[in-house]
Amino acid sequence: MTKPVSNRVCRSVGEASELLKLIGNANRLAIVCYLMETEASVSALEEELGIRQPTLSQQLAELREAGVIEGRRDGKAIVYRVADSRVRMIVETLRELFSGLDDVTGRFAMAKVPVEEMMFD
Repeated sequence: MTKPVSNRVCRSVGEASELLKLIGNANRLAIVCYLMETEASVSALEEELGIRQPTLSQQLAELREAGVIEGRRDGKAIVYRVADSRVRMIVETLRELFSGLDDVTGRFAMAKVPVEEMMFD
C-alpha cells in the first residue's frame, strides 16, 4: 500500500497526475500532437490520424471538458486547437525525448504509434 503524498511535499500532485493520465492515452496524445501543429476539424483529424469518428468524438470531448483543447465554429464544422499551455510544454518535452512526435502532419511517425481503436480510460 502506498503512503499518501503530503500536501507540503507537492500541493499539485493530484492535478499533475490527472493531466498526465489525460494525455497519457495514445489517442488523446495523437490528437494533441496534431493540434499543436495546426487547427483541425473532426473530419480532418479522423482522416489524418485514422481514429474512427465515435472514438474521436469521445476523446475530443474528454480533452475539451478538461480545458486542454477548445473549438470554434467555422461554418458547419467545429475547428479545434490546443488551449492549455501546460499541455504544450509537456508535449514539447516529449518531443525532445521521443523522435517522431513532431512529424504528425507528415503521417510518418503517427503510423507507427499503436493507437487502439477502442481505447477508453
